[in-house]
Amino acid sequence: MSGKVTEAVVAKIETPTELVKEEEIQQNVSMVEVRAKAMTITSNEDYEKAAEFGQQIKAQAKVVTDFFKPMKDNAYKAHKAVCDREKTMLKPLQEAEKILKKSIAAYQKEQEQKKRELEEKMRLAAEAEKEKKLNEAAALEEEGNQEAAETALMEAQMVETVAASAAVVMDTPKAKGVSSSKDWEIESIDHQKVPVMFSGMEIRPVDEKAVMRLIRASKGSIQIPGITYKETIKVSIRR
Repeated sequence: MSGKVTEAVVAKIETPTELVKEEEIQQNVSMVEVRAKAMTITSNEDYEKAAEFGQQIKAQAKVVTDFFKPMKDNAYKAHKAVCDREKTMLKPLQEAEKILKKSIAAYQKEQEQKKRELEEKMRLAAEAEKEKKLNEAAALEEEGNQEAAETALMEAQMVETVAASAAVVMDTPKAKGVSSSKDWEIESIDHQKVPVMFSGMEIRPVDEKAVMRLIRASKGSIQIPGITYKETIKVSIRR
């Protein structure tokens, strides 16, 4: 026969012998605390007896520790084996989620780029139209047509006002369980240029977590010598 054999690792169950041994140990230690509370030391003889009893307590504690050690070792091994199997099974799912988040973020970034490009195109078109109206107003004024020139000038101002407030409204992708937010990531670090202290925070040796806190607190506006970073999109997926 061929095929992969999966070994199931489980915690070792105590044997009848171990249960009897545990009960015996329990009986031996059950009255130790009571004896300790009842013991009084009023003489050298009492002192010697107390010291002897203390040694007995330490010896009995070792008996308890030694008895449970194999069980604890077996339980630890079983727990670790289960955690390792879980980790192995989760790994492809975690990698798949990482890949998916990256694709979603890339699409959102592409849509944002398209929006910026369209807004820039509209701005340039409005600028050209404004320039056209200004030239038209100047030409009409030279011809002595003051009324038409003023109208062309007003139209130029209207174009400028509309262009300043214009914004492209795009169909933002939405899906249940998916959310995103602006974030940043460090691209490169020139350790020689990074200052020891910056904005009251010690960041050298370069503490990337501290650097990221500064970047996020400034919403991506801070400039730190030796640090290059870029804006990214952080994607979260809920169940």
